[in-house]
Amino acid sequence: MKDKVKNNFNNAELSDPEITGIDSYKFKLKQLEIDNKIINLLHLRPYTIDDISTFEIDDAISLEKKGSQKTIWIHISDPSSFISSNSNIDLKAKRKATSVYLSNEVITMLPNDLIHNHFSLRAGRKVSTLSAAINIGSEGEILGFNVMRALIRPVYNLTYEEANELIDYAPREEDDLYILSTLLDLRRRWRMNQGALLLDQPHGRLTLKQDKPSLNIIEPSPARILVSECMILMGTVIAEYGQNRSIPLPFRSQVSSLKSRIKYTYDNKILAVNNSIIKQNLYRAITSVEPNRHFSLGLKCYTQATSPLRRYTDLIVHRQILGHLDNNTFLNVNDVSELLMTLLTPQKQALDLMREDQANLQYIYFEYNKDKIWKTYFLRIISQKEGIVLLYFELLEMDIVCNLGINENWTTGDCINITVDHLDKQSNTVFFEIATPSN
Repeated sequence: MKDKVKNNFNNAELSDPEITGIDSYKFKLKQLEIDNKIINLLHLRPYTIDDISTFEIDDAISLEKKGSQKTIWIHISDPSSFISSNSNIDLKAKRKATSVYLSNEVITMLPNDLIHNHFSLRAGRKVSTLSAAINIGSEGEILGFNVMRALIRPVYNLTYEEANELIDYAPREEDDLYILSTLLDLRRRWRMNQGALLLDQPHGRLTLKQDKPSLNIIEPSPARILVSECMILMGTVIAEYGQNRSIPLPFRSQVSSLKSRIKYTYDNKILAVNNSIIKQNLYRAITSVEPNRHFSLGLKCYTQATSPLRRYTDLIVHRQILGHLDNNTFLNVNDVSELLMTLLTPQKQALDLMREDQANLQYIYFEYNKDKIWKTYFLRIISQKEGIVLLYFELLEMDIVCNLGINENWTTGDCINITVDHLDKQSNTVFFEIATPSN
Protein backbone atom coordinates (compact mmCIF):
# COMPACT_ATOMS: atom_id res chain seq x y z
CA MET A 1 0.00 0.00 0.00
CA LYS A 2 2.79 2.39 0.93
CA ASP A 3 4.50 2.21 -2.47
CA LYS A 4 1.21 2.59 -4.36
CA VAL A 5 0.11 5.65 -2.39
CA LYS A 6 3.60 7.13 -2.46
CA ASN A 7 3.73 6.78 -6.24
CA ASN A 8 0.38 8.54 -6.48
CA PHE A 9 1.78 11.51 -4.56
CA ASN A 10 5.02 11.56 -6.53
CA ASN A 11 3.25 11.29 -9.88
CA ALA A 12 1.42 14.50 -9.09
CA GLU A 13 4.77 16.29 -9.05
CA LEU A 14 4.80 17.42 -12.68
CA SER A 15 5.95 20.57 -14.39
CA ASP A 16 3.45 23.27 -15.27
CA PRO A 17 3.84 26.16 -17.72
CA GLU A 18 1.44 28.35 -15.76
CA ILE A 19 4.11 29.91 -13.55
CA THR A 20 7.71 29.46 -14.63
CA GLY A 21 10.74 31.42 -13.56
CA ILE A 22 11.18 34.33 -11.20
CA ASP A 23 10.19 36.84 -13.89
CA SER A 24 6.64 35.46 -14.04
CA TYR A 25 6.26 35.75 -10.26
CA LYS A 26 7.66 39.30 -10.27
CA PHE A 27 5.34 40.28 -13.12
CA LYS A 28 2.27 39.09 -11.23
CA LEU A 29 3.51 40.75 -8.05
CA LYS A 30 3.96 44.04 -9.90
CA GLN A 31 0.48 43.74 -11.36
CA LEU A 32 -0.98 43.40 -7.86
CA GLU A 33 0.78 46.64 -6.93
CA ILE A 34 -0.49 48.45 -10.05
CA ASP A 35 -4.03 47.26 -9.33
CA ASN A 36 -3.74 48.43 -5.69
CA LYS A 37 -4.50 44.93 -4.45
CA ILE A 38 -1.45 44.67 -2.19
CA ILE A 39 -0.39 46.77 0.80
CA ASN A 40 3.28 47.73 1.07
CA LEU A 41 4.65 46.60 4.45
CA LEU A 42 8.33 46.72 3.59
CA HIS A 43 8.90 48.98 6.60
CA LEU A 44 8.19 46.06 8.97
CA ARG A 45 10.85 43.61 10.19
CA PRO A 46 9.31 40.14 9.84
CA TYR A 47 10.95 37.07 11.38
CA THR A 48 10.41 33.46 10.44
CA ILE A 49 10.99 30.78 13.08
CA ASP A 50 11.31 27.15 12.00
CA ASP A 51 13.30 23.98 12.46
CA ILE A 52 16.61 24.14 10.63
CA SER A 53 15.45 21.54 8.09
CA THR A 54 12.18 23.31 7.19
CA PHE A 55 11.73 23.71 3.43
CA GLU A 56 8.22 25.20 3.29
CA ILE A 57 8.74 28.47 5.19
CA ASP A 58 5.18 29.77 5.12
CA ASP A 59 4.70 32.03 8.16
CA ALA A 60 6.40 35.11 9.60
CA ILE A 61 5.71 37.49 12.47
CA SER A 62 6.58 41.12 13.15
CA LEU A 63 5.89 43.86 15.65
CA GLU A 64 4.85 47.44 14.92
CA LYS A 65 5.28 50.10 17.61
CA LYS A 66 3.39 53.39 17.46
CA GLY A 67 3.81 55.21 20.74
CA SER A 68 2.44 52.97 23.45
CA GLN A 69 0.45 50.86 20.96
CA LYS A 70 1.97 47.60 19.86
CA THR A 71 0.52 45.73 16.89
CA ILE A 72 1.11 42.05 16.25
CA TRP A 73 1.57 41.28 12.55
CA ILE A 74 1.24 37.74 11.24
CA HIS A 75 2.19 37.05 7.62
CA ILE A 76 1.39 33.89 5.69
CA SER A 77 2.82 32.98 2.28
CA ASP A 78 0.40 33.73 -0.57
CA PRO A 79 0.54 31.08 -3.31
CA SER A 80 -3.14 31.48 -4.18
CA SER A 81 -2.56 34.85 -5.89
CA PHE A 82 -0.22 33.15 -8.37
CA ILE A 83 -1.77 29.68 -8.82
CA SER A 84 -5.17 29.79 -10.45
CA SER A 85 -7.98 27.56 -9.30
CA ASN A 86 -8.28 24.42 -11.48
CA SER A 87 -4.93 25.06 -13.17
CA ASN A 88 -2.63 22.06 -13.59
CA ILE A 89 -0.65 22.95 -10.46
CA ASP A 90 -3.82 23.44 -8.47
CA LEU A 91 -5.39 20.16 -9.60
CA LYS A 92 -2.24 18.24 -8.69
CA ALA A 93 -2.10 19.95 -5.29
CA LYS A 94 -5.73 18.98 -4.74
CA ARG A 95 -4.92 15.36 -5.58
CA LYS A 96 -2.30 15.38 -2.82
CA ALA A 97 -4.31 17.52 -0.35
CA THR A 98 -1.26 17.86 1.89
CA SER A 99 2.50 17.57 1.99
CA VAL A 100 3.71 14.19 3.23
CA TYR A 101 6.54 14.06 5.76
CA LEU A 102 8.46 10.79 5.76
CA SER A 103 11.53 9.75 7.71
CA ASN A 104 13.91 10.31 4.80
CA GLU A 105 12.03 12.65 2.44
CA VAL A 106 9.26 15.21 2.08
CA ILE A 107 6.70 14.93 -0.71
CA THR A 108 5.54 18.53 -1.02
CA MET A 109 2.01 19.47 -2.02
CA LEU A 110 3.27 22.17 -4.39
CA PRO A 111 6.22 21.78 -6.79
CA ASN A 112 9.56 22.19 -5.02
CA ASP A 113 10.87 24.82 -7.41
CA LEU A 114 7.86 27.07 -6.82
CA ILE A 115 8.22 26.73 -3.07
CA HIS A 116 11.94 27.41 -3.08
CA ASN A 117 12.05 30.15 -5.74
CA HIS A 118 8.79 31.98 -5.07
CA PHE A 119 6.71 31.16 -2.03
CA SER A 120 8.99 30.37 0.92
CA LEU A 121 9.43 33.46 3.08
CA ARG A 122 13.20 33.63 2.79
CA ALA A 123 15.14 36.51 4.30
CA GLY A 124 15.78 39.43 1.94
CA ARG A 125 13.15 38.38 -0.61
CA LYS A 126 10.09 40.52 -1.41
CA VAL A 127 7.04 38.23 -1.18
CA SER A 128 3.28 38.45 -1.23
CA THR A 129 1.47 37.39 1.95
CA LEU A 130 -1.94 37.22 3.52
CA SER A 131 -1.28 39.38 6.57
CA ALA A 132 -3.20 40.38 9.67
CA ALA A 133 -2.59 43.31 12.01
CA ILE A 134 -3.91 42.47 15.48
CA ASN A 135 -4.19 44.49 18.67
CA ILE A 136 -4.83 42.73 21.96
CA GLY A 137 -5.80 44.14 25.33
CA SER A 138 -4.25 43.80 28.76
CA GLU A 139 -6.17 40.55 29.38
CA GLY A 140 -5.24 39.04 26.02
CA GLU A 141 -8.57 39.82 24.36
CA ILE A 142 -8.65 40.90 20.70
CA LEU A 143 -9.36 44.64 20.53
CA GLY A 144 -9.33 44.82 16.74
CA PHE A 145 -7.71 43.47 13.61
CA ASN A 146 -7.25 44.12 9.92
CA VAL A 147 -6.69 41.55 7.15
CA MET A 148 -4.98 42.30 3.83
CA ARG A 149 -2.77 41.03 1.03
CA ALA A 150 0.66 42.50 1.77
CA LEU A 151 4.16 42.89 0.41
CA ILE A 152 6.85 42.06 2.98
CA ARG A 153 10.57 41.39 3.12
CA PRO A 154 11.58 38.99 5.94
CA VAL A 155 14.75 40.13 7.71
CA TYR A 156 15.69 36.87 9.48
CA ASN A 157 15.08 33.15 9.04
CA LEU A 158 15.59 32.00 12.61
CA THR A 159 15.78 28.53 14.10
CA TYR A 160 13.86 27.89 17.30
CA GLU A 161 17.13 27.91 19.21
CA GLU A 162 18.10 31.33 17.82
CA ALA A 163 14.63 32.72 18.55
CA ASN A 164 14.79 31.39 22.12
CA GLU A 165 18.02 33.33 22.67
CA LEU A 166 16.47 36.56 21.40
CA ILE A 167 13.46 36.06 23.66
CA ASP A 168 15.60 35.16 26.69
CA TYR A 169 18.20 37.92 26.35
CA ALA A 170 15.98 40.58 24.74
CA PRO A 171 18.82 42.74 23.35
CA ARG A 172 17.79 46.39 23.14
CA GLU A 173 18.36 46.54 19.38
CA GLU A 174 16.38 43.32 18.76
CA ASP A 175 13.65 43.18 21.41
CA ASP A 176 10.70 42.58 19.06
CA LEU A 177 10.53 38.83 19.76
CA TYR A 178 10.64 39.39 23.51
CA ILE A 179 7.73 41.85 23.28
CA LEU A 180 5.80 39.54 20.96
CA SER A 181 6.37 36.65 23.36
CA THR A 182 5.00 38.75 26.22
CA LEU A 183 1.92 39.74 24.22
CA LEU A 184 1.24 36.19 23.11
CA ASP A 185 1.58 34.95 26.69
CA LEU A 186 -1.34 37.25 27.51
CA ARG A 187 -3.29 35.73 24.65
CA ARG A 188 -2.45 32.22 25.86
CA ARG A 189 -3.75 33.06 29.35
CA TRP A 190 -6.92 34.50 27.80
CA ARG A 191 -7.57 31.21 26.00
CA MET A 192 -6.97 29.29 29.23
CA ASN A 193 -9.62 31.44 30.90
CA GLN A 194 -12.00 30.47 28.08
CA GLY A 195 -11.44 26.78 28.84
CA ALA A 196 -8.54 26.00 26.49
CA LEU A 197 -6.57 22.84 27.29
CA LEU A 198 -2.81 23.33 27.18
CA LEU A 199 -1.26 19.92 26.58
CA ASP A 200 2.33 20.99 26.03
CA GLN A 201 4.90 18.28 26.67
CA PRO A 202 8.21 17.07 25.22
CA HIS A 203 7.80 14.69 22.31
CA GLY A 204 10.19 12.46 20.46
CA ARG A 205 10.73 12.32 16.73
CA LEU A 206 12.52 9.54 14.89
CA THR A 207 14.35 10.27 11.64
CA LEU A 208 16.85 8.48 9.45
CA LYS A 209 20.41 9.79 9.40
CA GLN A 210 22.88 7.92 7.22
CA ASP A 211 20.42 5.01 7.11
CA LYS A 212 20.36 4.77 10.91
CA PRO A 213 17.45 5.80 13.16
CA SER A 214 18.04 8.96 15.15
CA LEU A 215 15.98 10.26 18.08
CA ASN A 216 15.32 13.97 18.58
CA ILE A 217 13.46 15.18 21.68
CA ILE A 218 11.54 18.41 21.05
CA GLU A 219 10.96 20.39 24.23
CA PRO A 220 8.33 23.10 24.67
CA SER A 221 10.14 26.45 24.56
CA PRO A 222 9.25 30.16 24.50
CA ALA A 223 9.83 30.31 20.73
CA ARG A 224 7.68 27.25 20.00
CA ILE A 225 4.89 28.57 22.23
CA LEU A 226 5.15 31.99 20.55
CA VAL A 227 4.81 30.49 17.06
CA SER A 228 1.96 28.20 18.14
CA GLU A 229 0.00 31.06 19.69
CA CYS A 230 0.56 33.24 16.62
CA MET A 231 -0.78 30.52 14.34
CA ILE A 232 -3.84 30.01 16.56
CA LEU A 233 -4.37 33.78 16.68
CA MET A 234 -4.22 34.01 12.88
CA GLY A 235 -6.76 31.20 12.55
CA THR A 236 -9.00 33.02 15.02
CA VAL A 237 -9.07 36.38 13.24
CA ILE A 238 -9.42 34.81 9.77
CA ALA A 239 -12.35 32.71 10.99
CA GLU A 240 -13.98 35.77 12.55
CA TYR A 241 -13.36 37.78 9.38
CA GLY A 242 -15.05 35.09 7.29
CA GLN A 243 -17.93 34.54 9.69
CA ASN A 244 -18.73 38.26 9.99
CA ARG A 245 -18.87 38.59 6.19
CA SER A 246 -20.63 35.28 5.44
CA ILE A 247 -17.61 33.91 3.57
CA PRO A 248 -17.77 30.08 3.56
CA LEU A 249 -14.56 28.63 4.98
CA PRO A 250 -13.32 25.21 6.14
CA PHE A 251 -13.92 25.91 9.82
CA ARG A 252 -12.38 23.67 12.49
CA SER A 253 -14.59 22.90 15.48
CA GLN A 254 -14.79 20.59 18.46
CA VAL A 255 -17.87 20.02 20.60
CA SER A 256 -17.72 21.83 23.91
CA SER A 257 -17.78 18.92 26.33
CA LEU A 258 -15.67 15.91 27.27
CA LYS A 259 -16.91 12.35 26.85
CA SER A 260 -16.69 11.85 30.62
CA ARG A 261 -15.80 13.88 33.68
CA ILE A 262 -12.08 13.74 34.38
CA LYS A 263 -9.80 15.35 36.92
CA TYR A 264 -7.25 17.88 35.72
CA THR A 265 -4.76 16.90 38.42
CA TYR A 266 -1.63 14.86 38.01
CA ASP A 267 -2.18 12.52 40.98
CA ASN A 268 1.48 11.45 40.95
CA LYS A 269 1.25 10.53 37.26
CA ILE A 270 3.65 11.97 34.73
CA LEU A 271 2.52 14.79 32.45
CA ALA A 272 2.32 12.66 29.29
CA VAL A 273 -0.01 10.17 31.00
CA ASN A 274 -2.36 12.89 32.20
CA ASN A 275 -2.36 14.50 28.76
CA SER A 276 -3.22 11.12 27.27
CA ILE A 277 -6.17 10.75 29.67
CA ILE A 278 -7.48 14.13 28.56
CA LYS A 279 -6.99 13.38 24.86
CA GLN A 280 -8.83 10.06 25.17
CA ASN A 281 -11.82 11.95 26.55
CA LEU A 282 -11.89 14.66 23.88
CA TYR A 283 -14.19 14.51 20.91
CA ARG A 284 -12.41 14.61 17.56
CA ALA A 285 -12.15 18.01 15.89
CA ILE A 286 -13.95 18.25 12.54
CA THR A 287 -13.70 20.44 9.44
CA SER A 288 -16.93 21.80 7.93
CA VAL A 289 -18.45 24.97 6.54
CA GLU A 290 -20.29 25.55 9.82
CA PRO A 291 -18.46 27.87 12.24
CA ASN A 292 -18.70 26.44 15.76
CA ARG A 293 -16.79 26.48 19.03
CA HIS A 294 -13.42 24.77 19.30
CA PHE A 295 -13.42 23.46 22.85
CA SER A 296 -9.78 22.54 23.45
CA LEU A 297 -8.54 25.83 21.91
CA GLY A 298 -11.00 27.90 23.95
CA LEU A 299 -12.33 29.67 20.85
CA LYS A 300 -15.80 30.46 19.53
CA CYS A 301 -14.65 30.16 15.93
CA TYR A 302 -11.47 28.88 14.26
CA THR A 303 -9.97 27.90 10.92
CA GLN A 304 -6.54 26.78 9.77
CA ALA A 305 -5.00 29.46 7.56
CA THR A 306 -1.25 29.33 8.19
CA SER A 307 0.00 26.53 5.91
CA PRO A 308 -1.17 27.11 2.31
CA LEU A 309 2.09 25.61 0.99
CA ARG A 310 1.35 22.27 2.65
CA ARG A 311 -2.41 22.01 3.31
CA TYR A 312 -4.97 22.42 0.54
CA THR A 313 -7.69 23.44 3.01
CA ASP A 314 -5.54 26.45 3.95
CA LEU A 315 -5.23 27.28 0.25
CA ILE A 316 -9.05 27.30 0.07
CA VAL A 317 -9.17 29.70 3.02
CA HIS A 318 -6.74 32.08 1.31
CA ARG A 319 -8.68 32.05 -1.95
CA GLN A 320 -11.94 32.80 -0.16
CA ILE A 321 -10.51 35.67 1.91
CA LEU A 322 -8.48 37.21 -0.92
CA GLY A 323 -11.41 36.81 -3.31
CA HIS A 324 -13.49 38.89 -0.95
CA LEU A 325 -10.73 41.48 -0.58
CA ASP A 326 -10.20 41.76 -4.34
CA ASN A 327 -13.73 41.95 -5.71
CA ASN A 328 -16.10 40.39 -3.19
CA THR A 329 -16.31 37.08 -5.08
CA PHE A 330 -15.80 33.67 -3.52
CA LEU A 331 -17.13 30.11 -3.59
CA ASN A 332 -20.52 29.40 -2.08
CA VAL A 333 -21.20 26.99 0.78
CA ASN A 334 -22.01 24.05 -1.49
CA ASP A 335 -18.85 24.48 -3.55
CA VAL A 336 -16.65 24.59 -0.45
CA SER A 337 -18.44 21.54 1.00
CA GLU A 338 -17.85 19.59 -2.20
CA LEU A 339 -14.17 20.59 -2.20
CA LEU A 340 -13.77 19.35 1.36
CA MET A 341 -15.34 16.02 0.40
CA THR A 342 -12.86 15.52 -2.46
CA LEU A 343 -9.97 16.02 -0.04
CA LEU A 344 -11.01 13.28 2.40
CA THR A 345 -9.47 10.36 0.50
CA PRO A 346 -6.03 11.90 -0.23
CA GLN A 347 -5.87 13.28 3.32
CA LYS A 348 -6.45 9.79 4.71
CA GLN A 349 -3.93 8.28 2.30
CA ALA A 350 -1.31 10.80 3.37
CA LEU A 351 -1.97 10.13 7.05
CA ASP A 352 -1.79 6.36 6.52
CA LEU A 353 1.46 6.75 4.59
CA MET A 354 3.07 8.79 7.37
CA ARG A 355 1.87 6.34 10.04
CA GLU A 356 3.23 3.38 8.10
CA ASP A 357 6.54 5.17 7.64
CA GLN A 358 6.78 5.84 11.38
CA ALA A 359 5.93 2.21 12.16
CA ASN A 360 8.74 1.09 9.84
CA LEU A 361 11.13 3.50 11.51
CA GLN A 362 10.15 2.29 14.97
CA TYR A 363 10.82 -1.28 13.85
CA ILE A 364 14.34 -0.28 12.74
CA TYR A 365 14.93 1.64 15.97
CA PHE A 366 13.99 -1.29 18.19
CA GLU A 367 16.05 -3.60 15.99
CA TYR A 368 19.08 -1.45 16.89
CA ASN A 369 18.03 -1.45 20.57
CA LYS A 370 16.64 -4.97 20.99
CA ASP A 371 18.46 -5.69 24.25
CA LYS A 372 17.39 -2.54 26.06
CA ILE A 373 14.85 -2.48 28.91
CA TRP A 374 12.28 0.25 28.42
CA LYS A 375 10.36 2.02 31.17
CA THR A 376 6.84 2.58 29.86
CA TYR A 377 3.45 3.66 31.17
CA PHE A 378 0.18 2.00 30.24
CA LEU A 379 -2.22 4.29 28.37
CA ARG A 380 -4.97 2.11 26.92
CA ILE A 381 -5.91 -1.19 25.27
CA ILE A 382 -5.86 -1.35 21.48
CA SER A 383 -6.84 -5.02 21.10
CA GLN A 384 -7.93 -7.05 24.12
CA LYS A 385 -7.82 -10.32 22.19
CA GLU A 386 -4.32 -9.88 20.74
CA GLY A 387 -2.77 -8.13 23.73
CA ILE A 388 -1.96 -4.96 21.82
CA VAL A 389 -1.70 -1.84 23.98
CA LEU A 390 -0.66 1.78 23.74
CA LEU A 391 2.32 2.59 25.95
CA TYR A 392 4.17 5.80 26.68
CA PHE A 393 7.97 5.32 26.44
CA GLU A 394 9.57 7.67 28.95
CA LEU A 395 13.01 7.80 27.36
CA LEU A 396 11.64 8.27 23.84
CA GLU A 397 8.88 10.73 24.85
CA MET A 398 6.56 8.84 22.50
CA ASP A 399 3.28 6.90 22.58
CA ILE A 400 3.81 3.59 20.77
CA VAL A 401 1.43 0.75 19.94
CA CYS A 402 3.01 -2.44 21.37
CA ASN A 403 2.31 -6.12 20.83
CA LEU A 404 2.75 -7.69 24.25
CA GLY A 405 0.69 -10.80 23.57
CA ILE A 406 -0.87 -10.48 27.02
CA ASN A 407 -3.18 -8.01 28.69
CA GLU A 408 -3.20 -7.80 32.46
CA ASN A 409 -5.50 -5.64 34.54
CA TRP A 410 -3.45 -2.51 34.12
CA THR A 411 -4.88 0.91 34.74
CA THR A 412 -3.83 4.08 32.98
CA GLY A 413 -0.50 5.26 34.35
CA ASP A 414 0.78 1.88 35.56
CA CYS A 415 4.53 1.53 35.02
CA ILE A 416 5.58 -1.47 32.91
CA ASN A 417 9.17 -2.39 32.12
CA ILE A 418 9.41 -4.19 28.79
CA THR A 419 12.02 -5.43 26.36
CA VAL A 420 12.02 -6.75 22.81
CA ASP A 421 11.07 -10.43 22.67
CA HIS A 422 11.54 -10.88 18.93
CA LEU A 423 11.10 -9.08 15.63
CA ASP A 424 9.13 -10.37 12.67
CA LYS A 425 10.62 -8.89 9.51
CA GLN A 426 7.89 -10.26 7.26
CA SER A 427 5.10 -8.45 9.10
CA ASN A 428 7.39 -5.62 10.25
CA THR A 429 6.20 -6.20 13.82
CA VAL A 430 8.06 -5.84 17.10
CA PHE A 431 6.92 -8.27 19.80
CA PHE A 432 7.63 -7.19 23.38
CA GLU A 433 7.65 -9.00 26.70
CA ILE A 434 7.54 -7.95 30.34
CA ALA A 435 11.06 -7.39 31.63
CA THR A 436 10.24 -7.03 35.33
CA PRO A 437 6.98 -7.07 37.32
CA SER A 438 5.00 -3.86 36.83
CA ASN A 439 5.17 -1.28 39.62
